Amino acid sequence: MKVTFTYDKEKDIWCILNYGKKSGNSGLTTKVYDQFISIYGEDFSEDNASKFIDKYITDNNIDIYGFISDYQKDWGKVSVEYTKRAEEIFGVSLPHDVTAYLTINNRCPYSLENNNFFVSMSNRESIRKTTAMHELWHFYTWYAFGSQEEALGKQKYNDLKESLTVLLNVEFKHLLPEDVEDKGYPQHQEMRTKILELWAKDKNMSNLWEYLVDEC
Repeated sequence: MKVTFTYDKEKDIWCILNYGKKSGNSGLTTKVYDQFISIYGEDFSEDNASKFIDKYITDNNIDIYGFISDYQKDWGKVSVEYTKRAEEIFGVSLPHDVTAYLTINNRCPYSLENNNFFVSMSNRESIRKTTAMHELWHFYTWYAFGSQEEALGKQKYNDLKESLTVLLNVEFKHLLPEDVEDKGYPQHQEMRTKILELWAKDKNMSNLWEYLVDEC
């Protein structure tokens, strides 16, 4: 499985207009979206979004190709170890290469159907370095347990897969920047704590998932 980082302005526009206001896990607007609103109000045209992106990149002296290079290098430093351990944990490998699109937005969605996820050029450097591992964790969760989504319901499946990212803080602590951890959303904190307790006793993902499905 190969991850390729790139920039596509149309994808950036889409990310801001569709994931700036809110997401399934958070009703909060992103900082970039708030800045867009301060300039254009609620005129959510692609043309306005395009002009906003141009201005944001200029005002913040963003070197897009520099970001692409940095992201690719950072991922290259951890990709082999991360992939090996993730495959061991979930018992699956990812069947497709994945594209990581850069965005100025602070929220980074992903698409299993399109084999892509987003990474931000607006977050501080140490946080940016964790994004790929977080998003790819969702991919591994899907290929291991996604067939159960319909039976569980989208909301429960979402809560489980988001909570499971807490394991990044345990299994990949040595790959994360010292000042960063995967904190998760407020509504998932209780489940994340339970996951850490269970994982400390039995590092078997299938057993953990079965418990979460039955008890949470």
